[in-house]
Amino acid sequence: MNRILTNDKILFTTTCVCIFIGLMTGCEKDNTKTILQTTPVVTKSFVEEFDSVANLSAKGWVIKNNSFPFGPTAWRQGKYELGGKLGNTVVGFPAYSAVYNQNEFISVDLNAGSGAAQISCWLITPPIPMKNGDEISFFTRSHGDFADRMQVRGNFTTASANVGNAPADLGDFTSLLLDINPALTKTDYPIEWTKYSIPISGFPVNGLVSVRIGFRYYIPNGGPNGTDSDMIGIDKFEFVSK
Repeated sequence: MNRILTNDKILFTTTCVCIFIGLMTGCEKDNTKTILQTTPVVTKSFVEEFDSVANLSAKGWVIKNNSFPFGPTAWRQGKYELGGKLGNTVVGFPAYSAVYNQNEFISVDLNAGSGAAQISCWLITPPIPMKNGDEISFFTRSHGDFADRMQVRGNFTTASANVGNAPADLGDFTSLLLDINPALTKTDYPIEWTKYSIPISGFPVNGLVSVRIGFRYYIPNGGPNGTDSDMIGIDKFEFVSK
């Protein structure tokens, strides 16, 4: 009887402890507040050095020449080499950032058009996930013998590379972010490599938007027989996630 009584007491004691712990646990759960954790919006920084323009399309970049009449070239590999009739004249200018040779940048010139042309030649980034506070930057310069101009435009709505087909067309790139030398004066496009930075804003709070940036070489009276257009380059395009 004592052994049974002892076991009963042990069983009773154990049961009470379990019930007590259960009650305590239930009280803790009732008083616990649920905390919702939100994952921060993350975008990925990258740099394009334009070491090989031939490889850009595989990365999602698009080149579109809407010039009229259009010429034999569009955006292409940078040029810094000996040329001219005697082969002893320096053509172009050296890259801002180079590893193997001084042609490691991207350029466009008067030959985007033919004769006297309305030049509108586009270089378009791949879709880039962006948020408020992010930034794009790049270096650019002109050869400087004639007036040059470049617009930087954004497509913040469709993530397409649609720029239409005519020189005046903008397609989905209706947001003007920067206009370098809109008055087309000979001295107002930099003739040394110059950095431009553009902050990104205007998205919904905490929103993430797929954006394309378009670099538009835009000369209404350009080409070999026009009054304006020479040669410009872009180097070290950078997207910075803040």
